[in-house]
Formats: sequence, structure tokens, C-alpha cells
Amino acid sequence: MATSSETPVKRSQGRRRIGLVGWLWRMGLAVLILLVGLAGTGLIFQAVATRNDQQKFPAPGELVDVGGYQLHINCIGNGSSTIILDALGSGSSASWGLVQPEIAQSTRVCAYDRAGAGWSERGPTPRDLNQHVRELHALLAGARVGGPYVLVGHSYGGRIARVYAKTYPRDVAGMVLIDPGRLDDDPRFPPQHHKERAAERRLITVARWLAPFGVVRLFQPRLEYYDLPAQQAVASDSFGVTTRYWRLLLDHGRAMPQTLAQEREVTSLGSMPLIVVSATAPDDETRRVWTEINGELAALSINGVHRVVQGATHESLVWKSADAQVTMESIRQVLDAARTGQPLVTR
Repeated sequence: MATSSETPVKRSQGRRRIGLVGWLWRMGLAVLILLVGLAGTGLIFQAVATRNDQQKFPAPGELVDVGGYQLHINCIGNGSSTIILDALGSGSSASWGLVQPEIAQSTRVCAYDRAGAGWSERGPTPRDLNQHVRELHALLAGARVGGPYVLVGHSYGGRIARVYAKTYPRDVAGMVLIDPGRLDDDPRFPPQHHKERAAERRLITVARWLAPFGVVRLFQPRLEYYDLPAQQAVASDSFGVTTRYWRLLLDHGRAMPQTLAQEREVTSLGSMPLIVVSATAPDDETRRVWTEINGELAALSINGVHRVVQGATHESLVWKSADAQVTMESIRQVLDAARTGQPLVTR
């Protein structure tokens, strides 16, 4: 009779190996099921919360088709020239909740949302300045907002304003640029600035993939909105936890080489009344270079003025009452110059 050469010890070891593999497989499957369940729960949570935010914060203005997708614009007040407000890169039309009502006492003021921001739908890529300018021009035409315009651009919005004026010079009667000058490839910036920007880009990439599952909504801290009215501040927070918002920031970053090249094509604004407003805080090397660039941008017009607000931050120039007063006075001065055709008279 044939006998097996396998010993009881070997058979026992084999059974243990098979048992361990089976246990690991079951544990792996359980973890996968748990992750899928969490992801599904996160997707549902994010979708429901986003819909609730949309119901709590309906668009205050109108949605205008600009070629298969809609952009939001909110106009108040009466008069000419019309002020067009363009927010910082992470902002929206709600960012102007402090400034817009004050300026509307003097003229018509329109705050709009770029594609993918605020109440506007996402637009096509690349999200470079030429694309933004095309969309803004189509939006103003579709909303029947006639020129001439005084363009007011905060940070990234200042980039769009300059290229818009280059593309449609007859439509622009004046310009106010609020702390616009961060040209990231400028060699004057210190190494630490580039490290911080690289870290910021990595964070945006991670947030873009986590946002659909509600993770950003759960953990994103509330920003400091200073004196921005509560309704606009809470609406701004609700935008910052949407998937669309993080996609937009990622699209901005991907198009940055084209953006930098396009804004550098604007070498002169002629004699257009122009005021550039600069912050000073935090007082570091990056800030000093930034403010220096702002002064150079003011020199794009022979009728340009650079105004530095001591102690102001990048955001407080629009969101903090005391600092925003300088911004609003600058807008009024450019508006007066545009109306009268006289050189800027600064007070």
C-alpha cells in the first residue's frame, strides 16, 4: 500500500498558511467594503449638503448664458460709468458684500462670478486670462450691461482687468487694482515663497479629490472675514467646500504659465485713470516684493497712482471696514476721473 511522505507537522503548517491567507483575504475584503461604504456615505453627505446650501443661499443676481453654461452677475445702483467688481482667485461676488452697497450710492455696480466660482457654472479649460476675458465680455453683453466700465480687480481679478483693457480698450474708462501683484515666476521672490506656493498647489490637488466625499466640508476651518456681512461670509464658506471650487483652483494652477505670459503682454494702459492699492502685512520679504510689483503696475498708466495701506492684509482691503474705506475712496476717485476726463486728483 502506498504511503504519503507528508508528515503531520507539514500538513498542520499548510493548513495554517491557508488559514492565514483566507483570514487576510477576508480582512482585506472587509476593509474594502468599509471604504466603499464610507465613500458612498461621503458622496451622499456632500451632495445633500451642497443642495441645502444652494437652497439657503440663492443667487442674488441673474444667470446669463455665455455659450452653453451660465455665469452669475449681480448689479445694483444707477449711473455711469458702471463699476465691474472681480474678486480674488478664491473669492466670489459675495466677497464684495461690504464694498458694493457703498459704491452703489454713486453709480451702477456689478459683481460677477467667474466660471466655477460662486453661483456660476463651471466653464471650459484652459482657465487662462484670455478665457476669462471672453467670458466676461459675453456676460456683460448678455446681461445688457453697457460701458464704459471702471474695472475693479482684487488680486487674481486684477489680472483679468488688465487683459480685458488690452483686449477691449474702448470699453474701459478706468481701473482700480487691489493688491494685484503676485507674479509667481518673478525672480525677486525669496525661496521660501516658492516653497509655500508649491505646498499650496499640493494642498489644492488633495482637496480637489477629497471634496466630493465631504472630507473638506468636515474639516475646513472658517476663514476670517473681518467685517464682511454675515450673509455673504456664510455664503462664501459654503462655496469653499464644494467640489467645483477646488476644481477651479486646480484649473487656475494648470493654466498659470499661459496666465503669466498673457498678463505680461499688457505693457501700457496709456493715460487711463488707474489706482493700485497695496497691503503691507505680513511684513516679510515676499510682501515687500509684492508691493514693489504693485508700484510697477501703477506705472502702466501715466495717470496711475500707487496707494499703500499700512497694516492692511491682502483680504482686509475688501473685507475690513477701515481698510476697505481706502479701496472705496480709490474707486470713487477713478470714477470721478472717468466721468470728467480729468487727471486723477488724489486726496
